[in-house]
Amino acid sequence: MTDSNDEMFMLGRRALMMGSVAVGASAAMPSLAAAPATSGLIREQGIPTDPAARIAMIRRMRLRTDPGYVYWWFRGRNYAQQGAKLTPLCELVFGAVMKIKPLPDGSMVLTSYELGFRTAPGSNEWSKQLRNPLTGEMVDVPFVPVGPTVVRYSPANDLIFDGKIGNTTFTAEHVPELFYHMGDQICFQQHTAADTETPGLPNRRLNDMTMITSPTREALNPRVHCANATGYGTDLSDYARWWKMPAGMGTQCLRSVGRKELNYAKMPKDWLAMLARVNPDGANDPRKLLTLKQEEYRN
Repeated sequence: MTDSNDEMFMLGRRALMMGSVAVGASAAMPSLAAAPATSGLIREQGIPTDPAARIAMIRRMRLRTDPGYVYWWFRGRNYAQQGAKLTPLCELVFGAVMKIKPLPDGSMVLTSYELGFRTAPGSNEWSKQLRNPLTGEMVDVPFVPVGPTVVRYSPANDLIFDGKIGNTTFTAEHVPELFYHMGDQICFQQHTAADTETPGLPNRRLNDMTMITSPTREALNPRVHCANATGYGTDLSDYARWWKMPAGMGTQCLRSVGRKELNYAKMPKDWLAMLARVNPDGANDPRKLLTLKQEEYRN
């Protein structure tokens, strides 16, 4: 993979990393179980305290509990963060195609393919070059999707994943979810920090914190297989290497908002058009994206 797409990994993981305890001989992936229920918390009133019911709620909100496809998209803006000063770097529109296959024993297989496109701040045009606003230098913007990535979740919602995407190893730390019942909405917060190791490249640190919200009547209803869901993301990381940012220039952050779709045609029109430019077959039939050879990951 030739794309330094840290945002792709972080955004895609919001839907990918929804199990409980990661396993794998070479992986140290996050523990993503539903957080232990704390029924005495006012913010959790009405949310199931039974671990199985809570896991089902998370699956229902993030993906679905029956066989099929879901499509997540996010759009947002990257900023250079120097102390409390934020400088716009670029904008991003991201999409993911995900196939969910529940198995008879209660486990589940998830196959995902993610790709995003960057534009200059305030522009709709996909950019292959951007100006670094802190140095004034024009930099090439690498592009390549992430995946297809296949993981499995045990009946207890343990994530079974070797910690690798392409040639990159991810070591992640997970903070237990925080749950909120806000009247007609259920919301939970996920926070994950990840270190990436890629041969021949410096290690990098990535952080994301995501809020996912669904209507209460869908999130808590076991008869609903796939709840409508909206996501709000905040990523904080070292600068992507292709920005060629000198040392001591701070970090980069991404603020984004997105939604889960059941209908592929409801994905953002600009993302669909950009996808058609790079993969017409995949744009016409997104299921074909899940059959491609896995891309090499080079952050």
